[in-house]
Amino acid sequence: MYVEDCQVISNLKVSEDIFKIEIHCPDICATAEAGQFVHVKVSDSYDPLLRRPLSINNIDIQSGNITLLYKILGKGTQLLSEKKHDDLISIMGPLGNGFPLHNDKKTAIIGGGVGIAPLLELSKRLKTSDVYIGFKDSIYLVDEFSKYAKILNIFTEDGSAGMIGFPTQLLEKNIEQYDIVYTCGPKAMMKSVKDICENNGVQCYISMEENMGCGIGACLTCSCKTISEGKYKRVCVDGPVFNSKEVILDD
Repeated sequence: MYVEDCQVISNLKVSEDIFKIEIHCPDICATAEAGQFVHVKVSDSYDPLLRRPLSINNIDIQSGNITLLYKILGKGTQLLSEKKHDDLISIMGPLGNGFPLHNDKKTAIIGGGVGIAPLLELSKRLKTSDVYIGFKDSIYLVDEFSKYAKILNIFTEDGSAGMIGFPTQLLEKNIEQYDIVYTCGPKAMMKSVKDICENNGVQCYISMEENMGCGIGACLTCSCKTISEGKYKRVCVDGPVFNSKEVILDD
């Protein structure tokens, strides 16, 4: 793990309240894996005090840059959206455990909304995965996913782009084609993916998204339920990627 003062390369709005920030942090970039995250200090002051956990969207080892995808949800991410080229921000990472890679298996990747963030780098490293991504209305990062997906399936709830509906509907029809499914997105969607996979004997890996305080396992803010009664795991250090059979997803 490193703590770097990193240069902002670009910070672009890609959809309503959705931004993609590219940051030069060579040490973090050189060791990061698909599915890991970083902790971002969005302000030089103590307001907000806590860093913001953001999944690593893309890793460019040659340039030493990583890209983060985020949604404006409060003061912290609003401040982050105001960062400009050449600004410096403190980045801690890489943190957590990434996705286990199985290039010898038939794999699918399924994500929804800003939860697609860690799935782009995963798609790049798996190379031959089918990808299912869903959005409420406006779409983003589709061109990036199209570079790496074997087959790219796009869904919008209103039918304004791609197919109308939810990516889980098509995944369920195609589930027998796959050995492993990777997912990140809204909890209800991930629960549906977990159920589809487990009901069909398909291995599933889930990237959990929880509020975090420290990012290193000390504060227990991000604890999630496990199948062992009364036992919890910390998303920041035990995850964020889990085998679906390890964790319980509450509605």
